[in-house]
Amino acid sequence: MLHLTTSPSPSPSPTSPIAELPSSEEVGDWVDNVSTNLLGFGVMLIVVLVLWFAGRAAINAFTRAMERGAPLSDARARRALSKARIRLPDPNTVEERLEAERRRQRAGTLRKVLKSALAVVLIVIIVMTGLAVLGVPVGPMIASAGILGVALGFGAQSLVKDVLSGTFMLMEDQYGVGDVVDLGEAIGAVEEVGLRSTRLRALDGTVWYVPNGEIRRVGNMTRMWSRVMVEVRFAYDTDIEAARQAMIDAVEAAKEAREEVAAAVLGEPEVAGIESLEYNAVMLRLMCQVNPATQWDVQREVRREMRRLFAERDISLAVPGEAMVFDTKAKRDKVELHDSARPASETAPTDDVGRPLPPANDED
Repeated sequence: MLHLTTSPSPSPSPTSPIAELPSSEEVGDWVDNVSTNLLGFGVMLIVVLVLWFAGRAAINAFTRAMERGAPLSDARARRALSKARIRLPDPNTVEERLEAERRRQRAGTLRKVLKSALAVVLIVIIVMTGLAVLGVPVGPMIASAGILGVALGFGAQSLVKDVLSGTFMLMEDQYGVGDVVDLGEAIGAVEEVGLRSTRLRALDGTVWYVPNGEIRRVGNMTRMWSRVMVEVRFAYDTDIEAARQAMIDAVEAAKEAREEVAAAVLGEPEVAGIESLEYNAVMLRLMCQVNPATQWDVQREVRREMRRLFAERDISLAVPGEAMVFDTKAKRDKVELHDSARPASETAPTDDVGRPLPPANDED
C-alpha cells in the first residue's frame, strides 16, 4: 500500500515596505511653491543687506563718537572741567594719550561686540527664511534651538556672566587702560580691558587676570583727579598751630623744590584740625587735590619736606607707647639732619609745565 507524502508549501515571506517616491505632481507642486517663494526670499535678502549696512553705519557712528569723547573746545565741557578744578590736558601729554587709548579700546571692544551680535541675528534670519522657502518645517528647529540655548546657558553661566559684566563696565566707563584700580582681589594698573577679563599689573610686577563676573566693586584711584593725604601724629605738648603751618609749608617747599610737584598740585593744601586724640598722640591730616596718578610722588616729596621742617622748627612727633623716655624735662638739642645732596635725575622729555611725556609712538 503506497503512502503519498506531499511537501508543505512554503509560507509567504513578509515583504518590507518600500518608500514611495514623490509623484511627479508632488514634485511639480514643490517646485511651484519654491519658485513662488523665491521672490519673497530675494526681497528678504535685500532687506537684510540694507539692515547690515545701516546697522554697521550706526554702530560705527556711535563708537566713533565715544572714541572722540567730549571736545575740549565746547564751552559746557570747559565750564564743567573748571568747576571740578581739572586742568585741560595739553596735546601729547601722558594724560591725553592715556585717555585717548582708554577711549579707543573701549570703543573698539564695543564695536566688535555690536557688529558680531548684528551679524548673528541677520544670519539666523537668512537661514530660517531659506529653510522655510525650501519647505523644511522650522518650528521644531526653533524649539530645539531654544532647548539647546537653555542647556548651554546653564553650562556656561560664568562665561555669560563675565561677558555681560564686561559689556556694562565698558559702557559705564568704570575704568580704562592706565588707571590704578582696586578690584578687591587685586590692585594694580589696568593694562587691558576685555569682555571676559581685566588684566592688571601690580606694584611688584605681578600680572593679574580678573574675570569681570567676579568683580563686586571697583575702586578707581586715578579717575579725573586724585588726593594727597598725609597723616602725622605729634606729641601732646606740641603747638598744634605751629605743626599745622609746618605741614602746609611742606607742600609749598615741595612745589618750589620739584617742578613735577608744582605741575601736579591742583588746589591749596588743607589741614582742618585735630583729627583724633590717641592715648599717646595728636593726629593731624594734610589733604591736597592733585592730578591723577601723581598722589604717590607728591606724598613722598611732601614727607621729605615735612621731616626737614619739623627738625628746623623743633616740632616733636609722638613717642610710641612701648618706648621708654628718660629725663624729659632736660633741654633737648636741636635735631640736625645730615642728608646728602640728591643726585640729578636723567633728563626726560616733558611738556610745557614740566610733566613727563610717554615715549614717542612711531605710528602717530
